[in-house]
Amino acid sequence: MKIKNWQFWLGVLISVIFIWLSLRGLKLNEFWGTVQKANYLWLIPGVGVYFIGVWVRAWRWHYLLKPIKEIPTKTMFPITTIGYMGNNIYPARAGEVLRAVILKRKEGVPVSASLATIIVERIFDGVVMLAFVLSICLSLPN
Repeated sequence: MKIKNWQFWLGVLISVIFIWLSLRGLKLNEFWGTVQKANYLWLIPGVGVYFIGVWVRAWRWHYLLKPIKEIPTKTMFPITTIGYMGNNIYPARAGEVLRAVILKRKEGVPVSASLATIIVERIFDGVVMLAFVLSICLSLPN
C-alpha cells in the first residue's frame, strides 16, 4: 500500500532532520560502551517507584472526583497511566484531555467535571513546586 499523503512524508522528513541534529555529535563507540556497562537492575526499583507515584496520583484524582462520582482507585489507575502516556506522546498536555475523555467513556463522568478536577490537580502541583522552590530559596545563605 503506497502512502501518498504529503503530510506523512513531511512528518518523516522533519523527524529524520531532528534525529540527525540530536545525534550528530554523538560518539557511537562511547555510547555503546556506556550502554553495555549500565546496571539495568536499577530499572526495577525505578519502575516500581514510578508506579507507586502514579497510584498516589490516581488516588488523589479519585478523592477529587468523590463529590461527582465514587470511582475506586483501581479503576482510576489505568486511566491515569494512559493520561500520562498521552502527555509524553501528544503536544500541549493533551493527555489530560485524554484522561477526561476515557473517564467519560468508562464511568460516565462529564468531561467538563473531570477536566475541572484535573485543573485543580495542576494548580495543586504548581503550588507544591512553588513551595519547594521557596523553601530552598529561604534555606540558602545570604
